This record gives sequence, C-alpha cells and structure tokens, in this order.
Amino acid sequence: MLTLVLTACCAAPMQAQEDGLRIALEDGRAVVTRDGEAVLEYQFGADLPKPFVQPLLTPSGRPVTMASPPDHVHHRGLMFALGNVAFAGEEAQYVVFWGEAGAPERLGRIVHVPGSEGIEAGGTDRVTLRARNEWRRQSDQALMLTENRRITVRETTDPSRNLLTWETELVAPTRDVVLGPTEGREVSYYGLGLRTPPDMTGGAVFDANGKTGEAEVLGDDAPWCAYLGPSEPKRGFAMFDHPANRRHPTGWFVMSAGFGYMTASVVCHEPLPLPTGKPLRLRYGVCAFDGEPTAEEVEQWYREWVAAEP
Repeated sequence: MLTLVLTACCAAPMQAQEDGLRIALEDGRAVVTRDGEAVLEYQFGADLPKPFVQPLLTPSGRPVTMASPPDHVHHRGLMFALGNVAFAGEEAQYVVFWGEAGAPERLGRIVHVPGSEGIEAGGTDRVTLRARNEWRRQSDQALMLTENRRITVRETTDPSRNLLTWETELVAPTRDVVLGPTEGREVSYYGLGLRTPPDMTGGAVFDANGKTGEAEVLGDDAPWCAYLGPSEPKRGFAMFDHPANRRHPTGWFVMSAGFGYMTASVVCHEPLPLPTGKPLRLRYGVCAFDGEPTAEEVEQWYREWVAAEP
C-alpha cells in the first residue's frame, strides 16, 4: 500500500528522471507521478471492499486524504460509494456499499473486475486510468450494478494544484434499481466522498454560492465546494460538479468538526431511480492545493476544469 514514503516503495523511482505526468500499474494499484513525484495512488486489490484513491497529495507532497481511521474504517481516502441501493419494489431491503460491516444480506462489495484496468496517456500532460467494477450483494453475489470508472489527472495552469477528474457510469444490468439517500438524515453523505487527515479537522468550508461554514454549506446545492485545512502551511481541496451531471448543481454533505469530510451527493436530498440498462453518468473534479485560495480563484479553477471537460 502507498504511504507517505511512496517514492521509496513503488514504481515512481524508475520514472524519477522522466518529465510530466506518468502512470504505472502494479499489483492491485495504479500510481500517478509528476516529474517523479507522487500525485495519487488508486487502490483496487482483490481483498478490498471497494476501490479508492489513497493518498491524494498536493504538489508539495502533503495528503488531503486518509483511509480507514479507527472511528470510521470504511472511510477510504477518496471513494465513490452508495449506502442505500435496492431493487425497485424492495427498498426496505436496501444493500449498503458504503459501510463495510453488517449482515451479508444487507451488505455489498464493489468488486474490481480483474484485467479491466488499463491506462491511457495524452502526451506528458494527461494520464487516465480506466477500470470496471461490479456491485454485488454479499449474501448471494447478486449483481446490482455495473460500473465503468475513469480517473484522469491533467496538468493545471499553475504549480499549486493537483487536479483529477473522476468519471463513473453506473448501469442496473438485470432489474430496475433505486439509489437511496442516507436513511434518517436530511442530507445524505453518499456519493463521491473524501475523508481528510487529522490535522485538517476544523477546516474552513465554502462553496460557489458564497456560503461559508459547515452549518451553511451542509445540504446546499452548488457547482463546487472547497475545504481549507487549519494547519500551516495551508493546504486543502475543492470538489467540482460537472454541469452535465444529473441534478446539477449537486447537494453537498460537509463536516469539519470532529473530522473533515465532504461528499458530492447525487442522492443528497432524495432517491434516484435507475431503470434497467439506462446508464447514469457522473463526472467530478477534485483539486488538491497548496496555499489559501479565495472563492474567486476556486471559481476560476472550476470554470477552467469545465472548459477542459466538455
């Protein structure tokens, strides 16, 4: 697994003399580097309950993610997962793909399809990992969803940011499915979520609508949302919702007290039906940055990302 000493334990040293963005596939992981320095690692080993990115680093090499803390072991870096997936008409028997403990009939796994991983390169300024997942109920291995996933890292207009685009395409292959929000919560935390390291707890949260603070941003619908950690030197991350996404602008789940968390949640406020064979395509941007950007600067980053991801 990747740690903060990644450059001593993975394929990156072999590429240290190469310029630009590079991606290397190893056993159960893909490592992205820029000029030999780590950007992120995507983990998809067969023993994992779901594939995820850990870590995601700023250009100075500091993480904005953490995986499997003792308080929430199912929080795995940057992950796309849903906790309320049911066959239509069976909503009371929904399956959890977010959490990782419980009765097998209510618990699912997001399983990487072996051999589906592949890489694409666009010169040295863009690299893409593609993979396929199956969302299966553990009790009987019932296939509830298939997923095509693409993670692209591209160069940005300044050296203070690492930027990735996360694309997922979900299909209900055999029966209509309902994607539900978090039961008992007014604001759902299911979707593309990011758990921060401990030193980012208590950070400042702000969004594209000018809302600031956890209480104001929680449940707000906005094109982007950002989180600035309190530790020095400053670092943080922003998440972008693409205008072509269903229910754009998305609703946001945010936490800063206790621990830092953010989710772009397509089911933030209500269930989303997924008819058989009809794909749900979602695209998000995640920007890990050094420094303390203004809301105007994040807005510009968002506009640049949308222009590059038509």
